[in-house]
Amino acid sequence: MPYNNEKEFESGKVIAAIKEGYRSGFEGAEAEIIGIEKIEELFHPQYSAHPCDLEAIVLVHLKDKRKQAVIDAIEQLEKIPRVAYAEPDCYADMFAVPNDPYYPYLWGMTQIGAPSAWNYTMGSAEVTIGVVDSGIDYMHPDIRGNTRTTADGQSVYAWDFSGHGNPMDTTGHGTHAAGTIGAVGNNRIGVAGVCWTVRLASMKIGGYHFDIAPVIMAIDHANMYHIPILNNSWGGAVYSASLKFAIDHYNGLFIAAAGNAGSNNDVHPIYPASYNSDNIISVAATNSSGALAAFSNYGARSVDIAAPGEHILSTALHGEYSYMDGTSMAAPHVAGAAALLKAYRPDFEALEIKRVILESANSQGQFSGKVSTNGMLDIARMLSMARI
Repeated sequence: MPYNNEKEFESGKVIAAIKEGYRSGFEGAEAEIIGIEKIEELFHPQYSAHPCDLEAIVLVHLKDKRKQAVIDAIEQLEKIPRVAYAEPDCYADMFAVPNDPYYPYLWGMTQIGAPSAWNYTMGSAEVTIGVVDSGIDYMHPDIRGNTRTTADGQSVYAWDFSGHGNPMDTTGHGTHAAGTIGAVGNNRIGVAGVCWTVRLASMKIGGYHFDIAPVIMAIDHANMYHIPILNNSWGGAVYSASLKFAIDHYNGLFIAAAGNAGSNNDVHPIYPASYNSDNIISVAATNSSGALAAFSNYGARSVDIAAPGEHILSTALHGEYSYMDGTSMAAPHVAGAAALLKAYRPDFEALEIKRVILESANSQGQFSGKVSTNGMLDIARMLSMARI
């Protein structure tokens, strides 16, 4: 049988074609051996104007709902002379496209397989993702629906660790990342994030230049508030034992941008992306042609996966939209993917989410020696792999 991947078909069901002139049912010993619960006729060739040598196509419901039972039943059915063939009830995907007016400019969503991935899930408000950045403009009309705000417009899930007392974004960098992760989808406004529905938490650590202490505080808060995913579109060349300790002891998945110097992180590390912490995913950037962006850092050992990062349209301050370049834009695609996977499989913890994201990467020769997976983020394959 050609379907040897158990994630490709429905459990408990087999489709069988019955040869012309035979009954479509299965009774007695046949039904007992196969383990048939009931038979449902799907297609009646006699109603077709085209010649056909089949009597019927039927759906066989099995008593045993395990995946292996499907394979066993197919083997038994194909031993019966009146069965032309039997096959699994295979999965297929819709190709969802949101009605957000700027969606056609989000080339990265197509590159990572988002339209078919959204057939599995569009996210969940039960999943919170922390944006460790310059803050989020949580009043942006395309983000507001995915934040928790009070009646007077104050965000509930927003902290300022930089010491200024205001978690609102001041540079637009964090807002741009947040929009790629979780701009509200299908709301006829602006863009759509990788997650149409998610809970965005603003974890402000400073502006374009900041110290490491606020980051450590942000990670601590993520543990306190059980935030399972952190996006980190920033980095530096100095190793910090304290920051690595905090990341190692963070209970969730830590997504990190690889850097924008066009250099090899295996040789010239950029942190936090280059820490060898089990819960880090380090992300390089691609362009719209699917190649590694010229500015993107890389590393066969220290960079895990590539994602769209050049000429990325997303949310900006004061309700606006803007294009930005960088691995800062690539990391949010992976963070959004992680949030989608967590929504689809709430039982998955950080390391399982990381494993599925990396194992489902779309391997391509051009990334060989550049990232450890040799591939690009593929959220359609990711969710297919995670299918129950």
